[in-house]
Amino acid sequence: MPSTRRSTVVGLDTLAVIFLLLTTAIFRSGGFLFSIGSVRVSLSSTHRTLLALLIVIIIRTIVAPRVGPFGRWTAQWQQLLDSTEREPIVVSVAPGVWRRAALAGLGIAAALGVLLHDQLRHLDWVPDLGDPLFSTWRIGWIAHQIVTSPLHLFDANIFYPERLTLTLSDPVILPALTIAPLLALGVNPVIAYNILFLSGFWLSGVATYLLVERLTGSARAAFIAGLAYACYAYRFEHYSHLELQMTQWMPLGLLALHLLLGRDPGSGIRDSNPESRVPSPARWRYALALALAGVAQLYSSMYYAVFFLVYAAAIGAGLLLVHRAPVRPLMRPLAGCAIVAALLAFPLARAFTAAEAMKGARGLYEVDFYSAHPSDYLRANRYNTIWHTRLLPSEPERTLFPGAAPLALAAVALAPPFGTMRLIYAAGLLLSFDGSLGLHGVAYPFYYQLMLPFRGLRVPARFAALVGMTLAILAGFGAQRVLRRRQSARAQHAMFAALIAFVMIDAWPTLVLTPVWKEPPPIYDALRFAPNAILVETPIPSDEIGNIPYMYFSMQHWARLVNGYSGFIPQSYADFQKAMLLFPDADGIDALRRRGVTYVSVNCGLSFAGCQELSEAMRRSKALRLAADTTWMGQPVQLYEVLPP
Repeated sequence: MPSTRRSTVVGLDTLAVIFLLLTTAIFRSGGFLFSIGSVRVSLSSTHRTLLALLIVIIIRTIVAPRVGPFGRWTAQWQQLLDSTEREPIVVSVAPGVWRRAALAGLGIAAALGVLLHDQLRHLDWVPDLGDPLFSTWRIGWIAHQIVTSPLHLFDANIFYPERLTLTLSDPVILPALTIAPLLALGVNPVIAYNILFLSGFWLSGVATYLLVERLTGSARAAFIAGLAYACYAYRFEHYSHLELQMTQWMPLGLLALHLLLGRDPGSGIRDSNPESRVPSPARWRYALALALAGVAQLYSSMYYAVFFLVYAAAIGAGLLLVHRAPVRPLMRPLAGCAIVAALLAFPLARAFTAAEAMKGARGLYEVDFYSAHPSDYLRANRYNTIWHTRLLPSEPERTLFPGAAPLALAAVALAPPFGTMRLIYAAGLLLSFDGSLGLHGVAYPFYYQLMLPFRGLRVPARFAALVGMTLAILAGFGAQRVLRRRQSARAQHAMFAALIAFVMIDAWPTLVLTPVWKEPPPIYDALRFAPNAILVETPIPSDEIGNIPYMYFSMQHWARLVNGYSGFIPQSYADFQKAMLLFPDADGIDALRRRGVTYVSVNCGLSFAGCQELSEAMRRSKALRLAADTTWMGQPVQLYEVLPP
């Protein structure tokens, strides 16, 4: 090797080591501040040094990819590269794929039935009376409004007089529409919510199975991957969050991407003859499927749709780079895919854009707080039977331990000899891990600055759902390797059963559930005969999450509420809270009248402090007239009509 080239390689490798050591030192110490002559140097953030490290690695890969580290061990390095298996983009599978998928779906359902038996026995119970009831209200509102006034779907009945209040959080429109028939048939809303909630576990597992079978050609390996994602630890950390279970469209989107870029069925290597450059009907179908999967993810969970856009672009670029697929035949289908996705996403984008003035961008302090640290991947969720007491204590939104099974199987997949597909998904794993670090990582600060949708996201750590998906895909490759080492059918059966047990025991949860009230307070019967009613529920909690029961009860009447809770809290409601601090004083009554409030309730069954005194004061107020006087949960609950001045 020429001495100049060797010097370049040694210099680049030395720079890489320096940047790696600097990153480690900054992470452990919090940063450095020093002077070189008259120049003041501040090193306080790891993302700059990580970016520099990434740039050096890219340059090093371009300049001398087949030269060993520091110009040494070149023969061994080349041998390692040459042994890398060229894995296809998609593989041919034996006939009967849908029968196998159905059996896999039944198997995943059975495994989830064992893991989630407590929830299945109590479908009308929830882990807490906060976010699950908020999601029940969301799906109830969409099911109600889509048949009564679909043009005003986003004008939810909270935070009156604000409009577009459904956009203050993820509207989960597609999941709500899928469960709407059960609500229309009169199924208990909490039971309908839990069926929808649990479907996210199952459908995500089945979707991952379909993807991994086309990547590995092994139904058993695909089943392990599907099961690993269906019961991934992150799901239990967010056991109260409906939209964070709706991950099924991402594996299906990846499957469409693989089929679009790889010949189906086939080796995954494109033909080079001119016919392959003509857009085929199959290629257009896969492009449309990719667009629909992305849009379905957007209408199911906006966080994941935004993250998946970056992730899928990186995986697609990796597939094109490694397999040298021609780009020209893909341009028209991909352009069509983008147009279809944009058109279908337009109604949602327009509503959220119109609501920007009410919301504004997320404050960087929030984004920073919910940006993960690498140590957060050693925090086990509170429901995990094995790991909860053995690892670091949990933190809100940053409890990200993946579990031992996905990590172990992914490590088996990534052990030499390498494979091109596994290396591409290893890069996807690195990208999603870095994304979960948010403002503490390399790329997320640039996402935040350059991509508008990222500015509305509060929790970068939710990128961990894509970490889990990637680990599950790699776990499928790892399971395939493990199963191949067993020659006899009996040994393979035993190993397959052992892998299933490993995944399930590792994920085993101890759920803590709470019953939901069987009946709402009876005062709402009066509102059914009061058209255009505008309601304030008291006591008004200092923390808006205390308004969730009122929102849940509003499913009985759908009157407009001044109360509310969501991912954003409008300033108008914060001002109203202040005006109501001494209610029913003159300022409080005036605040009601300014907003056109016609009814105000007081509910002492929710155990708010000072409720009895508030109830007595409202009874004495001359600005209020008693409309209904009942008891609920053994406590007084009254409804008052607000009188004109």
